[in-house]
Amino acid sequence: MSFLTARSRPAGQLGLLLLALPFASAHAAPTSSAWAAVAPQAADTVRGVVYDSLTNTPLAGAFITGEGAGVSTTSDSTGHFVLASDARVSRLTAFHDALDAMGFGALTLARPTGTERWTGADLVTPSIGTVWSRVCGLDLPASDNRGVVIGSARLPDDTTRLAGASIRVQYEEILPRTGLRQLQELEAITDSVGSYVVCGVPIYEEAAMLGTSSTVQSGPVRVALDGRPLRRIDLVLGQVDGPVDRWPTVTGRVENQKGEAVAGARVVLTERDSATTTDSSGTFAFPQVPPGSRMVTVLAPGYGVVIAQIDVLYEGTVSPIISVAPAFSIAGLEGIPVTERSVIRRSRTEFEERRQAGIAQYVDSSAVRVAGSLRAALAEVPGLIVETAPGSQDSAQYEILGRGRSLAVQSCRADVFVDGVPAKITDFYDVATDQIAAVEVYRSNAFAPSQYQKFVSGDCALVILWTRYGLRP
Repeated sequence: MSFLTARSRPAGQLGLLLLALPFASAHAAPTSSAWAAVAPQAADTVRGVVYDSLTNTPLAGAFITGEGAGVSTTSDSTGHFVLASDARVSRLTAFHDALDAMGFGALTLARPTGTERWTGADLVTPSIGTVWSRVCGLDLPASDNRGVVIGSARLPDDTTRLAGASIRVQYEEILPRTGLRQLQELEAITDSVGSYVVCGVPIYEEAAMLGTSSTVQSGPVRVALDGRPLRRIDLVLGQVDGPVDRWPTVTGRVENQKGEAVAGARVVLTERDSATTTDSSGTFAFPQVPPGSRMVTVLAPGYGVVIAQIDVLYEGTVSPIISVAPAFSIAGLEGIPVTERSVIRRSRTEFEERRQAGIAQYVDSSAVRVAGSLRAALAEVPGLIVETAPGSQDSAQYEILGRGRSLAVQSCRADVFVDGVPAKITDFYDVATDQIAAVEVYRSNAFAPSQYQKFVSGDCALVILWTRYGLRP
């Protein structure tokens, strides 16, 4: 096992570093004396965008509030918003689930000094380079497959922060020369207020995290950055050898995306020898669960597997509501005649293995049908840019570009394959919508399977279109 120690920071600083990161704005916040000189009489109509610089994507559905005016709005699919107010807006605040997951909580922007009417404002997260510099004390690494995990460690009383706890992150890494898998470990120690930072966690591979101290520990917690270079994970560390009769009962509910109960789902709790099944109301219960952070796995027929973290406290443990989505399916394959159904083709087997491992982004045939075209479906994939081909007025002729790592970096032309064979983008035009089985997208060629890397020379996105014939049983 190779041991890598995460870069540490002075005690007491970690919990405030992320909140202190500067958000993009054109002007500084006004002083109190400046406010006194401005009469609160002009109305504001603020137009802007909520944008995540870490992934170069707009934040759709962000909730934006205007302080001082009591107005709010929601960003559209491109992250843009219009906030109209009859009074002066003193501050903008944007909330989004992605901001919570990254540890920002919210993006805020104060009214520029001396502004009579506030008309334009952008709420933007710090860049990944800024995060590495401020939080890790390091320059941004050359590889874009390394992210940052921040968080805190606390006791099951939900109040006491735990200093001096060891936070270990383990993951498998493929050695470049031999192709063998080797276990790697990163470690950080919580500071005086229980905060930690682990730098260098793989973005596209899953990892496991464990918090330990002299008398308490958490359960193993799944770390999945899902392509985002920043994630916040808070851990609860409890005594695993304490009085069993005082351990709490964990109850929860499994429902589908419509909020309907899912009965008969199998629910597994880590560090337990048994599983349970949801009843007709979708609820489940685990009695006498040791306090600490745990993982639950939900397997429901017809739905995708869901793995979620729950924090078991001495009192007031939140009953989780776990939402499951329909399983990824390749529609229409059953209509293709085959002679040897007992033989599974290698390309389909490898495709399924990659999909289960979650190392790429996937679009199934139903998503293409809902979007109306392959072009429209690809345009919804984070990290891809789909534009009409240069010199063409026909929207059916397009090119696929990969995004740079910052707004200043130019995009690059993605490499494309059809049924595992190198292709031209014009080959995509010839595939009928009803013949598309699935598409897998890699943000960078460096993370694509080795059998495809040898056909490309750059380091842009890679898109593989699979037809019903290419993924036939």
